[in-house]
Amino acid sequence: MSCDRNYAVGMPSLVTLALRRMLVAVFFIGSIPMAVANDSESAEALRVGRITINAIPLFDAAEVRQGSFYRAANLLHVQTRAVLVRRFLLFREGDRYDPVKLQETERNLRQFDFLKSASVTAGTPHEGIVDITVVTQDVWTTDINGDFSNDGGKAAYAVDVTQKDLFGSGSELELHLGTGIERRANTIEFLHPAIFGPYWSLDTLYSKNSDGNEQKLELDRPLFSYSTPWSMSFLFDHDLRNARTFREGEVAARFRQEHRELSLSRSHVLKSDPGGSSRLVGGVDLIDDSFDNLPERPGDLIPASRHFRFIDAGYESTAFHFEKLDYVDRDLREQDFNLGRFSSVHAGLSPRLSAGRQLTWRLRAAEGLGHAFGARSFLIGQISLSTRAPRDRNQVISGDVRWVTRFETRYPQSFVARGRLDLGWNLDRDTQFLADGQSGLRAYPDFAFEGGRRFIFNAEHRVFLGREILQIFGPGAAVFVDSGQAVDGHLRLGGMKTDVGVGLRLGMARFESALIRVDLAYALNASPLNRRGTVVSISTVQAF
Repeated sequence: MSCDRNYAVGMPSLVTLALRRMLVAVFFIGSIPMAVANDSESAEALRVGRITINAIPLFDAAEVRQGSFYRAANLLHVQTRAVLVRRFLLFREGDRYDPVKLQETERNLRQFDFLKSASVTAGTPHEGIVDITVVTQDVWTTDINGDFSNDGGKAAYAVDVTQKDLFGSGSELELHLGTGIERRANTIEFLHPAIFGPYWSLDTLYSKNSDGNEQKLELDRPLFSYSTPWSMSFLFDHDLRNARTFREGEVAARFRQEHRELSLSRSHVLKSDPGGSSRLVGGVDLIDDSFDNLPERPGDLIPASRHFRFIDAGYESTAFHFEKLDYVDRDLREQDFNLGRFSSVHAGLSPRLSAGRQLTWRLRAAEGLGHAFGARSFLIGQISLSTRAPRDRNQVISGDVRWVTRFETRYPQSFVARGRLDLGWNLDRDTQFLADGQSGLRAYPDFAFEGGRRFIFNAEHRVFLGREILQIFGPGAAVFVDSGQAVDGHLRLGGMKTDVGVGLRLGMARFESALIRVDLAYALNASPLNRRGTVVSISTVQAF
């Protein structure tokens, strides 16, 4: 395969072609009525009867009989209350029975970090009603994570202490202390899943760092059900820090950056049914990015400051087609993958406010789709683009495709592959795409490769034990290959940097992190920062 031809296409023609196809797809989707669940006449007449909630603690009755450790853990554990679970049910006793609402409730509950599992099942109809049973099981409510490394003789560490389900409210408090190569950070973050009512999520953060600070407040009411008539989001973020750009693994420039953002958006659902929904979205997005030279590096080339006051309007369409699988990314904890089609087109206008703040247009679009190949195998992908006009365009087209196959064998297995492509034109000076250990090339140092265009490919076969040892650990193993590059010119097949390796996995379904990953990777190519050789990495998340 030669990438020279594929990516030598000019940006204007590529954007025009992509936009034309996306807009045609969006209007085509909007003209087709969404599929409606084919409920029987008897189901239409049924009502929700008794709702039973069984909130299981960290270890269930059978597990606590295995020793005093499990009984003590339950005693120390903050038990999730049934009344909290009931707040997030999408149905009430006496409501019309809708099996789709049961499925949506189960998926929503699985998203909470304080729950290991959730199931919502309906009983046999009787006398015109259906009784429903909701079963949840907790995870550890106190998580302590640590990380230590030695980079170039300089030690770096980080410690995170998280307390979930504070006082049984579902809220979360996290403390982070860390010393890295660039900064010391002290952060406190508070999250609440129902600050103004069910599904009104709050995220507040305050960080005091050696080179600045950050304050963030985010409030979100998402599209949590097909019957949700509207959604909204609010964000305030102020971040002051020393930033940097890279060239061939070395720091090319250091500078002072101050970022301020205030955004508010609200959607109005045009039509919805169990198959999906479409909606209009409007809002404002105020963005200020200021850059200054550091006193010790006055000659560094720094980005130009940006100031925008966007008024934004858009159209979004989401179809619902969920696949539920365990033993993919989170050991025995089940995951929900939406294979339904997603389309989004947003246009924003920032008016001319002064000579230094010219009129600017912004266009953002995205299209996503998945396809199932059998009961436990699917392909899911998304393409997105963004650009500004008439100047400072910062044009980016990104694509991400993922393949998942889950094998039903004595020991559960899965094969997962991911391809990521980013193409940029006329980029802001502080926008770089990295190909390194953090982005999926496990045998290469951080910031090893950078540029305005990037391609990353990962493939991994995972084998799991299929059960927990001591009701805590789920051992597993993996073999993998990573390949990619980041350049300023054309992507070339001969420029790919590749590694291969094996890894150990310790799944922890009762912890939020859910995984300890230890990988031994061998770099088949050299980089500006290292030669061919072996690298050991430890993390609490999957590599991709």
